[in-house]
Amino acid sequence: MELKRLQMSYSKKNYKLFTTNKSVDLIKNLNTKFDFYKIENEFIITTVTDGVKPNSYVASPYALLINYSEDELVKVESKLQRGFSHLLIKTFASFLRYTQIDKAQTLNNYMLSTNFFSKKWESLDVKALEEKAIERYPEHALIIRSVNTTQNPKLFKHLSQNGWMSIVSRQVYIFDDKERWRKHRNTINDKKLLTDKRFEFCKVLVEDVKAFERVEALYGFLYLEKYSEHNIQFTAKYLQLLVEVKLLDLYLLRDKVTMDYVGVVGMTEEAKVITVPIVGYDMCYGQEDALYRRLMIFSISYAMERDCLLNLSSGAPQFKTLRGARAELEYMFVKVKHLSFRRRMGWYLIAFLSKYFYAPLLKRLKL
Repeated sequence: MELKRLQMSYSKKNYKLFTTNKSVDLIKNLNTKFDFYKIENEFIITTVTDGVKPNSYVASPYALLINYSEDELVKVESKLQRGFSHLLIKTFASFLRYTQIDKAQTLNNYMLSTNFFSKKWESLDVKALEEKAIERYPEHALIIRSVNTTQNPKLFKHLSQNGWMSIVSRQVYIFDDKERWRKHRNTINDKKLLTDKRFEFCKVLVEDVKAFERVEALYGFLYLEKYSEHNIQFTAKYLQLLVEVKLLDLYLLRDKVTMDYVGVVGMTEEAKVITVPIVGYDMCYGQEDALYRRLMIFSISYAMERDCLLNLSSGAPQFKTLRGARAELEYMFVKVKHLSFRRRMGWYLIAFLSKYFYAPLLKRLKL
Protein backbone atom coordinates (compact mmCIF):
# COMPACT_ATOMS: atom_id res chain seq x y z
CA MET A 1 0.00 0.00 0.00
CA GLU A 2 1.34 3.42 -0.90
CA LEU A 3 2.10 5.98 1.75
CA LYS A 4 -0.99 8.20 1.99
CA ARG A 5 -0.35 11.88 2.55
CA LEU A 6 -2.31 14.16 4.82
CA GLN A 7 -2.69 17.84 3.91
CA MET A 8 0.19 18.85 6.16
CA SER A 9 3.63 18.73 4.52
CA TYR A 10 6.37 16.29 5.52
CA SER A 11 8.38 19.15 6.99
CA LYS A 12 5.48 20.50 9.05
CA LYS A 13 4.48 17.06 10.37
CA ASN A 14 8.03 16.40 11.52
CA TYR A 15 8.28 19.83 13.13
CA LYS A 16 5.06 19.17 15.04
CA LEU A 17 6.39 15.83 16.32
CA PHE A 18 9.60 17.36 17.65
CA THR A 19 7.95 20.41 19.21
CA THR A 20 5.27 18.41 21.03
CA ASN A 21 7.73 15.83 22.38
CA LYS A 22 11.19 15.93 23.93
CA SER A 23 13.71 15.34 21.16
CA VAL A 24 15.56 12.70 23.23
CA ASP A 25 12.31 10.72 23.49
CA LEU A 26 12.28 10.49 19.68
CA ILE A 27 15.99 10.29 18.83
CA LYS A 28 18.07 9.41 21.88
CA ASN A 29 21.26 11.15 20.77
CA LEU A 30 19.71 14.31 19.30
CA ASN A 31 20.45 17.61 21.03
CA THR A 32 19.11 20.59 19.08
CA LYS A 33 16.57 23.38 19.03
CA PHE A 34 13.84 23.46 16.36
CA ASP A 35 12.61 26.42 14.37
CA PHE A 36 10.91 26.99 11.02
CA TYR A 37 10.61 29.42 8.12
CA LYS A 38 7.84 30.00 5.59
CA ILE A 39 8.89 30.96 2.08
CA GLU A 40 6.28 31.08 -0.70
CA ASN A 41 3.93 28.99 1.49
CA GLU A 42 6.62 26.32 1.88
CA PHE A 43 7.10 25.27 5.51
CA ILE A 44 10.80 24.65 6.23
CA ILE A 45 11.84 22.87 9.41
CA THR A 46 15.21 23.97 10.79
CA THR A 47 17.52 22.68 13.52
CA VAL A 48 19.71 25.09 15.47
CA THR A 49 22.79 24.13 17.50
CA ASP A 50 24.85 26.51 19.61
CA GLY A 51 27.97 24.55 20.44
CA VAL A 52 29.68 21.17 20.64
CA LYS A 53 27.83 18.71 22.89
CA PRO A 54 26.84 15.03 22.60
CA ASN A 55 24.70 14.98 19.48
CA SER A 56 23.67 13.16 16.32
CA TYR A 57 25.43 13.92 13.05
CA VAL A 58 22.11 14.96 11.48
CA ALA A 59 22.31 18.17 13.53
CA SER A 60 26.02 18.38 14.38
CA PRO A 61 28.87 18.82 11.87
CA TYR A 62 31.31 18.09 14.72
CA ALA A 63 29.70 14.70 15.37
CA LEU A 64 29.87 13.89 11.66
CA LEU A 65 33.54 14.82 11.31
CA ILE A 66 35.06 13.86 14.66
CA ASN A 67 32.96 11.15 16.30
CA TYR A 68 32.86 8.99 13.17
CA SER A 69 36.60 9.42 12.66
CA GLU A 70 37.20 8.20 16.21
CA ASP A 71 35.02 5.15 15.51
CA GLU A 72 37.20 4.24 12.54
CA LEU A 73 40.41 4.18 14.62
CA VAL A 74 39.73 0.63 15.85
CA LYS A 75 40.12 -0.58 12.25
CA VAL A 76 43.73 0.68 12.09
CA GLU A 77 45.91 -2.34 12.92
CA SER A 78 49.24 -0.56 13.43
CA LYS A 79 49.56 0.90 16.94
CA LEU A 80 51.87 3.62 15.60
CA GLN A 81 49.44 4.63 12.84
CA ARG A 82 46.51 4.45 15.25
CA GLY A 83 48.30 6.67 17.76
CA PHE A 84 49.26 9.21 15.08
CA SER A 85 45.71 9.21 13.67
CA HIS A 86 44.31 9.74 17.16
CA LEU A 87 46.60 12.76 17.63
CA LEU A 88 45.51 14.21 14.26
CA ILE A 89 41.83 13.80 15.12
CA LYS A 90 42.28 15.43 18.52
CA THR A 91 44.13 18.36 16.94
CA PHE A 92 41.45 18.77 14.28
CA ALA A 93 38.73 18.51 16.95
CA SER A 94 40.35 21.32 18.97
CA PHE A 95 40.53 23.48 15.85
CA LEU A 96 36.85 22.87 15.06
CA ARG A 97 35.88 23.76 18.61
CA TYR A 98 37.93 26.95 18.33
CA THR A 99 36.07 27.93 15.14
CA GLN A 100 32.70 27.04 16.75
CA ILE A 101 31.82 24.59 13.99
CA ASP A 102 28.60 23.53 15.72
CA LYS A 103 27.15 27.02 15.92
CA ALA A 104 24.93 26.34 12.92
CA GLN A 105 21.42 26.00 11.62
CA THR A 106 20.50 23.22 9.23
CA LEU A 107 17.68 24.17 6.88
CA ASN A 108 15.05 21.62 5.86
CA ASN A 109 16.50 19.06 8.27
CA TYR A 110 14.35 15.92 8.45
CA MET A 111 16.69 14.15 10.93
CA LEU A 112 17.31 11.29 8.49
CA SER A 113 20.63 9.97 7.19
CA THR A 114 19.45 10.87 3.68
CA ASN A 115 17.60 14.17 3.70
CA PHE A 116 15.23 15.05 0.87
CA PHE A 117 13.26 17.97 -0.51
CA SER A 118 9.76 18.79 -1.69
CA LYS A 119 9.32 19.65 -5.39
CA LYS A 120 9.03 23.33 -4.48
CA TRP A 121 12.72 23.43 -3.57
CA GLU A 122 13.70 23.35 -7.24
CA SER A 123 12.10 26.79 -7.72
CA LEU A 124 12.16 28.11 -4.15
CA ASP A 125 13.47 31.62 -3.47
CA VAL A 126 16.53 30.35 -1.58
CA LYS A 127 17.92 33.89 -1.37
CA ALA A 128 14.87 35.00 0.62
CA LEU A 129 15.22 31.97 2.90
CA GLU A 130 18.91 32.71 3.39
CA GLU A 131 18.20 36.33 4.33
CA LYS A 132 15.52 35.34 6.84
CA ALA A 133 17.74 32.69 8.39
CA ILE A 134 20.72 35.03 8.78
CA GLU A 135 18.52 37.79 10.19
CA ARG A 136 17.17 35.44 12.87
CA TYR A 137 20.50 33.75 13.68
CA PRO A 138 23.29 36.08 12.49
CA GLU A 139 26.03 34.16 14.34
CA HIS A 140 25.19 30.75 12.86
CA ALA A 141 26.48 29.05 9.73
CA LEU A 142 23.76 27.95 7.29
CA ILE A 143 23.72 24.30 6.21
CA ILE A 144 21.68 22.40 3.62
CA ARG A 145 22.30 18.64 3.70
CA SER A 146 21.96 15.82 1.16
CA VAL A 147 22.03 17.69 -2.15
CA ASN A 148 22.96 15.88 -5.37
CA THR A 149 22.79 16.72 -9.07
CA THR A 150 20.29 13.99 -9.96
CA GLN A 151 17.57 14.82 -7.44
CA ASN A 152 18.22 18.56 -7.01
CA PRO A 153 19.83 19.92 -10.22
CA LYS A 154 18.43 23.47 -9.97
CA LEU A 155 19.03 23.75 -6.24
CA PHE A 156 22.58 22.44 -6.69
CA LYS A 157 23.25 25.01 -9.43
CA HIS A 158 21.76 27.90 -7.45
CA LEU A 159 23.75 27.14 -4.30
CA SER A 160 26.97 26.63 -6.27
CA GLN A 161 26.59 30.00 -8.01
CA ASN A 162 25.49 32.06 -5.01
CA GLY A 163 28.25 31.89 -2.45
CA TRP A 164 27.53 28.55 -0.80
CA MET A 165 30.49 26.21 -0.24
CA SER A 166 30.00 22.66 -1.48
CA ILE A 167 31.36 19.92 0.77
CA VAL A 168 31.22 16.29 -0.33
CA SER A 169 29.54 14.31 2.45
CA ARG A 170 29.54 10.80 0.94
CA GLN A 171 28.68 8.74 -2.13
CA VAL A 172 25.09 7.50 -2.35
CA TYR A 173 23.52 4.90 -4.63
CA ILE A 174 20.49 5.77 -6.72
CA PHE A 175 18.05 3.47 -8.50
CA ASP A 176 16.35 5.52 -11.21
CA ASP A 177 16.08 3.07 -14.10
CA LYS A 178 13.53 0.32 -13.57
CA GLU A 179 14.51 -1.60 -16.70
CA ARG A 180 18.21 -1.59 -15.83
CA TRP A 181 17.37 -2.92 -12.38
CA ARG A 182 14.87 -5.49 -13.62
CA LYS A 183 17.27 -7.03 -16.17
CA HIS A 184 20.15 -7.55 -13.75
CA ARG A 185 20.91 -11.21 -13.07
CA ASN A 186 21.26 -10.42 -9.37
CA THR A 187 17.79 -8.86 -9.34
CA ILE A 188 16.32 -12.00 -10.88
CA ASN A 189 18.06 -14.14 -8.26
CA ASP A 190 17.05 -11.82 -5.42
CA LYS A 191 13.39 -11.86 -6.44
CA LYS A 192 13.30 -15.60 -5.82
CA LEU A 193 13.83 -14.81 -2.14
CA LEU A 194 10.45 -13.07 -2.03
CA THR A 195 8.72 -16.37 -2.82
CA ASP A 196 10.61 -18.29 -0.12
CA LYS A 197 7.89 -19.78 2.09
CA ARG A 198 10.08 -19.73 5.21
CA PHE A 199 10.04 -15.93 5.47
CA GLU A 200 7.28 -13.35 5.10
CA PHE A 201 7.05 -9.56 5.29
CA CYS A 202 4.46 -8.12 7.68
CA LYS A 203 3.37 -4.49 7.59
CA VAL A 204 3.73 -2.86 11.01
CA LEU A 205 0.42 -1.46 12.26
CA VAL A 206 0.41 1.67 14.40
CA GLU A 207 -1.30 0.00 17.38
CA ASP A 208 1.28 -2.82 17.65
CA VAL A 209 3.54 -1.40 20.38
CA LYS A 210 5.67 -4.55 20.73
CA ALA A 211 6.38 -4.53 16.99
CA PHE A 212 7.90 -1.04 17.25
CA GLU A 213 10.07 -2.18 20.16
CA ARG A 214 11.32 -5.03 17.96
CA VAL A 215 11.97 -2.58 15.11
CA GLU A 216 14.10 -0.42 17.41
CA ALA A 217 16.09 -3.47 18.52
CA LEU A 218 16.68 -4.84 15.00
CA TYR A 219 17.77 -1.43 13.70
CA GLY A 220 20.10 -1.12 16.69
CA PHE A 221 21.76 -4.48 16.01
CA LEU A 222 22.95 -3.25 12.60
CA TYR A 223 23.36 0.52 12.76
CA LEU A 224 24.35 1.05 16.40
CA GLU A 225 26.07 -2.16 17.54
CA LYS A 226 27.72 -3.25 14.29
CA TYR A 227 28.40 0.15 12.69
CA SER A 228 28.50 3.05 15.15
CA GLU A 229 26.72 4.25 18.27
CA HIS A 230 26.90 7.70 16.66
CA ASN A 231 24.32 6.73 14.04
CA ILE A 232 20.78 8.03 14.55
CA GLN A 233 19.29 6.40 17.66
CA PHE A 234 15.62 6.15 16.70
CA THR A 235 13.22 5.22 19.50
CA ALA A 236 10.20 2.94 19.24
CA LYS A 237 8.04 5.94 20.19
CA TYR A 238 9.31 8.04 17.27
CA LEU A 239 8.92 5.20 14.78
CA GLN A 240 5.35 4.68 15.95
CA LEU A 241 4.59 8.40 15.59
CA LEU A 242 6.09 8.45 12.08
CA VAL A 243 3.83 5.57 11.07
CA GLU A 244 0.84 7.24 12.73
CA VAL A 245 1.26 10.46 10.72
CA LYS A 246 2.02 8.45 7.56
CA LEU A 247 5.62 9.54 7.10
CA LEU A 248 7.00 6.00 7.29
CA ASP A 249 6.04 2.54 6.04
CA LEU A 250 7.56 -0.23 8.17
CA TYR A 251 7.75 -3.93 7.36
CA LEU A 252 9.06 -6.67 9.63
CA LEU A 253 10.51 -9.89 8.22
CA ARG A 254 9.22 -12.95 10.06
CA ASP A 255 10.87 -16.36 10.19
CA LYS A 256 7.86 -18.70 10.03
CA VAL A 257 9.87 -21.54 11.55
CA THR A 258 10.55 -19.70 14.82
CA MET A 259 7.74 -17.12 14.37
CA ASP A 260 10.26 -14.43 15.36
CA TYR A 261 10.72 -11.09 13.63
CA VAL A 262 14.28 -11.23 12.30
CA GLY A 263 14.55 -8.20 10.02
CA VAL A 264 13.04 -4.79 9.37
CA VAL A 265 12.94 -2.27 6.57
CA GLY A 266 11.29 1.17 6.61
CA MET A 267 10.59 3.44 3.64
CA THR A 268 9.73 7.12 3.53
CA GLU A 269 8.76 9.15 0.46
CA GLU A 270 8.37 12.70 -0.77
CA ALA A 271 8.13 14.11 -4.30
CA LYS A 272 8.45 10.63 -5.89
CA VAL A 273 11.73 10.01 -4.07
CA ILE A 274 12.00 7.13 -1.61
CA THR A 275 14.70 6.59 0.99
CA VAL A 276 15.16 3.70 3.41
CA PRO A 277 16.19 5.12 6.81
CA ILE A 278 15.33 1.94 8.72
CA VAL A 279 17.19 -1.31 8.02
CA GLY A 280 18.14 -3.96 10.54
CA TYR A 281 18.29 -7.67 11.14
CA ASP A 282 19.14 -10.37 13.66
CA MET A 283 22.91 -10.88 13.60
CA CYS A 284 22.56 -14.48 14.80
CA TYR A 285 21.49 -15.51 11.30
CA GLY A 286 24.20 -16.54 8.84
CA GLN A 287 24.96 -15.22 5.37
CA GLU A 288 23.24 -18.26 3.87
CA ASP A 289 19.92 -16.99 5.27
CA ALA A 290 20.32 -13.85 3.12
CA LEU A 291 18.44 -11.51 5.45
CA TYR A 292 20.09 -8.37 4.03
CA ARG A 293 19.33 -9.44 0.45
CA ARG A 294 15.71 -10.09 1.39
CA LEU A 295 15.35 -6.64 2.94
CA MET A 296 17.01 -4.93 -0.02
CA ILE A 297 15.00 -6.66 -2.76
CA PHE A 298 11.82 -5.83 -0.85
CA SER A 299 12.69 -2.12 -0.53
CA ILE A 300 13.94 -1.76 -4.11
CA SER A 301 10.82 -3.51 -5.44
CA TYR A 302 8.69 -1.23 -3.25
CA ALA A 303 10.18 1.84 -4.94
CA MET A 304 10.22 0.47 -8.50
CA GLU A 305 6.56 -0.61 -8.29
CA ARG A 306 5.65 2.98 -7.41
CA ASP A 307 7.79 4.45 -10.23
CA CYS A 308 9.84 6.36 -7.68
CA LEU A 309 13.51 7.22 -7.62
CA LEU A 310 15.17 5.28 -4.80
CA ASN A 311 18.09 6.81 -2.92
CA LEU A 312 19.58 3.83 -1.09
CA SER A 313 22.10 5.91 0.82
CA SER A 314 25.77 4.94 1.17
CA GLY A 315 27.42 1.63 2.03
CA ALA A 316 27.53 -1.80 0.35
CA PRO A 317 28.61 -0.19 -2.96
CA GLN A 318 29.32 -3.38 -4.87
CA PHE A 319 26.05 -4.97 -3.77
CA LYS A 320 24.06 -1.96 -4.99
CA THR A 321 25.87 -1.34 -8.29
CA LEU A 322 25.54 -5.03 -9.19
CA ARG A 323 21.78 -4.49 -9.04
CA GLY A 324 21.63 -1.40 -11.24
CA ALA A 325 22.33 1.48 -8.85
CA ARG A 326 24.32 4.54 -9.93
CA ALA A 327 26.91 6.12 -7.66
CA GLU A 328 26.30 9.82 -7.02
CA LEU A 329 28.27 12.25 -4.87
CA GLU A 330 26.17 13.84 -2.16
CA TYR A 331 26.98 17.35 -0.94
CA MET A 332 26.42 19.49 2.09
CA PHE A 333 26.21 23.19 1.21
CA VAL A 334 27.33 25.77 3.76
CA LYS A 335 26.95 29.58 3.83
CA VAL A 336 29.44 31.40 6.08
CA LYS A 337 30.17 34.74 4.36
CA HIS A 338 28.26 36.59 7.10
CA LEU A 339 30.54 35.16 9.82
CA SER A 340 33.89 36.36 11.17
CA PHE A 341 37.13 35.05 9.64
CA ARG A 342 37.78 32.90 12.70
CA ARG A 343 34.37 31.25 12.29
CA ARG A 344 34.90 30.73 8.55
CA MET A 345 38.34 29.08 8.91
CA GLY A 346 37.00 25.71 9.98
CA TRP A 347 34.61 25.50 7.05
CA TYR A 348 37.29 26.62 4.57
CA LEU A 349 39.55 23.80 5.75
CA ILE A 350 36.75 21.22 5.54
CA ALA A 351 35.83 22.36 2.01
CA PHE A 352 39.49 22.15 0.91
CA LEU A 353 39.94 18.63 2.31
CA SER A 354 36.64 17.56 0.79
CA LYS A 355 37.48 18.80 -2.71
CA TYR A 356 41.09 17.68 -3.00
CA PHE A 357 41.24 14.56 -0.83
CA TYR A 358 37.88 13.10 0.22
CA ALA A 359 35.95 13.31 -3.08
CA PRO A 360 38.78 11.78 -5.18
CA LEU A 361 39.15 9.03 -2.56
CA LEU A 362 35.43 8.16 -2.72
CA LYS A 363 35.55 7.93 -6.50
CA ARG A 364 38.79 5.96 -6.65
CA LEU A 365 37.83 3.40 -4.02
CA LYS A 366 34.16 3.36 -5.11
CA LEU A 367 33.03 3.73 -1.51
